Amino acid sequence: MLYGSVQRPNLNMLYNASMDTFSEGFIWNGWWIQNSYGFTLGAVPFLGGLWRDVLQRSYDLFWDRIGDGKRIGADEGKPCQPECLDICAPDGSLGDCVLPNGIVYKQGDGDYNSYEWFYEATAAGVVMECEMLLFGRNKEKIEKYIPLMRRSLDFIEKTRDSNGLFLVGRCCNLLAPSYGGSPDGGKAYLTGLSVTYAAALERFIEVLKLAGEDFSEYVSRLEKTKNSLPQMLTDKGYYCKSMDKDGTKHGVYGSEKYGYFETLPNIDAIALGIADESLSNSIYGKLSSVENLRKYGIICANYPHLDDTCVNYRNADSAPDSLGFKSGDWVDGGCWATVEGRAILAYMRLGKYEDAFIAAKTYMDWTDEYRQDSPFSQWGANTHNPWAKEFAPNDYDNCRPVAVVVDNFAPATCLLRGLFGYEATSDGLVLVPSIPPEIGNYYQKYPVYFGKTKVYIAYESGNAEFKAYIGSEEIEVIGNRIFIPEELLCGKNEVTITLSKSGNGPIHITPHEETLSGDVTDLPDDLMKIYVEAKDLYCKTNDEKYFRICKACESATQRRQLPYIEHGLRQMTENKKAAIVELYDNAVRSLWRGLAL
Repeated sequence: MLYGSVQRPNLNMLYNASMDTFSEGFIWNGWWIQNSYGFTLGAVPFLGGLWRDVLQRSYDLFWDRIGDGKRIGADEGKPCQPECLDICAPDGSLGDCVLPNGIVYKQGDGDYNSYEWFYEATAAGVVMECEMLLFGRNKEKIEKYIPLMRRSLDFIEKTRDSNGLFLVGRCCNLLAPSYGGSPDGGKAYLTGLSVTYAAALERFIEVLKLAGEDFSEYVSRLEKTKNSLPQMLTDKGYYCKSMDKDGTKHGVYGSEKYGYFETLPNIDAIALGIADESLSNSIYGKLSSVENLRKYGIICANYPHLDDTCVNYRNADSAPDSLGFKSGDWVDGGCWATVEGRAILAYMRLGKYEDAFIAAKTYMDWTDEYRQDSPFSQWGANTHNPWAKEFAPNDYDNCRPVAVVVDNFAPATCLLRGLFGYEATSDGLVLVPSIPPEIGNYYQKYPVYFGKTKVYIAYESGNAEFKAYIGSEEIEVIGNRIFIPEELLCGKNEVTITLSKSGNGPIHITPHEETLSGDVTDLPDDLMKIYVEAKDLYCKTNDEKYFRICKACESATQRRQLPYIEHGLRQMTENKKAAIVELYDNAVRSLWRGLAL
């Protein structure tokens, strides 16, 4: 999927030629922090060259428009449509999404004028930028983004209350408009913001260390944040969603009021390393005990029903199905692949392999049928999806038959990252293997990128002493943690890291070699012309962008020749097959317009 799959949706289909970035995909032509969060956390180690640059430009859409207390969201600086672009944000604010004509600084669904600034999206933006910088190791880029991230962290820090928690208003959480603040319309303490901000601080400290800058202030902030988080724990050892100033907690499962389980702050605390081992296991224990939270193999955003959104408060109605849509859909129990990716990271950290693989397989089954719905409805059953214009089960005639969205690249990439727990730090690369016992040997012939070095991974199971090697040199294993100092990686074009319990010693991996087949039969005339021109330019320049365009043309040919994978989730009609072929054809056209012209 990251390299132009001919049997599944791939990154080519998410390239937005008009902005030279990725897009959300499907019917959405912008770029959202909350929707891309899971994908980025999973994919960053595996993206190099062209796609790493495209991903950075995608987030530059936010950094180039960072709030400054002066500009409005609209790029032209004057009122326009949609009206949510006419907002002027405080200094350091990022936002919900960037559309072709500007940035939406607040959560864009619903009555955004009554919403708080998008604090948790800003924190997530810092997390992702730090991840990209730590794996990228580019000193010039680090110097560029440090001042911007300082402004964003200062923006969030201003909301800290005397108890160390963050006091914020409605709809500034990292999942659409599902946080209502306090019942009186005021502010409350949001757990997710504390968790995501702590993760941002941890990574920013590493970036500052890498840059040789003082980081003491952010260590102090991190300590305050972590020390305050226990206030958000329930007596059952998991996090509530939020807490009113009077101490009333929302998201305490089984309570008569606000008695749902809120997934995001809990799985994020595990996935991002904010919860320690004891708390992580306690959270997982509760999560596992909530009946129907994962009825269809994938995790709901919450269960059984939100009764504390701003819509509930405004309408004085907390009954199921009272938000203008059915419970089990969208923010009230819908299943979001961007969230699932982080859940899979959490499962892998805890060695809960069955949970991780069931979730990933469920999303991959839908991906095989080119239906990456976002979010899935009916608690994950997704018998019909309103965004696909399916209004009843088996309603195929008038629906949008295919969907490719960035959210649904999260489960697979997070599973891959979770296998070895790749972590880039200021002084090297950390691996924490989490390999299911059913996997005997694993040879990763596609690289992980650490700076300019391509890292290949070999793993062999067995009963011998666990040993690790970089090339032929043995390196220390402490428990289940392997640290590779930066000096052993940088300056090399590629290395193989061997993790072995077999007693066989170091292994050398021969990387997968991408080549052009030259087969472009049955393509439309305009794609044939693109292929000829792109191949000629590639032969002259050896530039990756022309290679990717050529490969996309060949993928469009192969897609026409191969059978389709079917899991019976949706009918593979002739109309749908034509729409799938069109995805490949349009990806070629988009890559050519954006990369070559």
